[in-house]
Amino acid sequence: MAEFIATQPRVVGLGLKLFGRRIFPELPFEEAFFLPFVRQFRKALSMPLILLGGVNRLDTIEGALDEGFEFVAIARALLGEPDLPNKMRDHERSAGLCVHCNKCTPTIYTGTRCVLVTPLPGA
Repeated sequence: MAEFIATQPRVVGLGLKLFGRRIFPELPFEEAFFLPFVRQFRKALSMPLILLGGVNRLDTIEGALDEGFEFVAIARALLGEPDLPNKMRDHERSAGLCVHCNKCTPTIYTGTRCVLVTPLPGA
């Protein structure tokens, strides 16, 4: 929350200091957190669907594809490891390094990146 507040205009930052924890509660991370919900859509629809939401492991990707999802999004995992799909394909890694800390979220205003592995632009 502190990182997010620091990126906001002063009045918005003040509002977040006062109400931020109510608006954005801390939730424990769960791999593929939308999967139980999106399975309902997969059963009811015949159109291509993309699974997204906290996907960071190869076994999750393979399982989703086996269930009939045409695509799997791993956007957040790619912020710090743009070559992750190649590493998974080459059996160098079965999971991304993303720890789902959400510290990338405030960087949408300064160039979205993983702050744990990617320095500030121009630094």
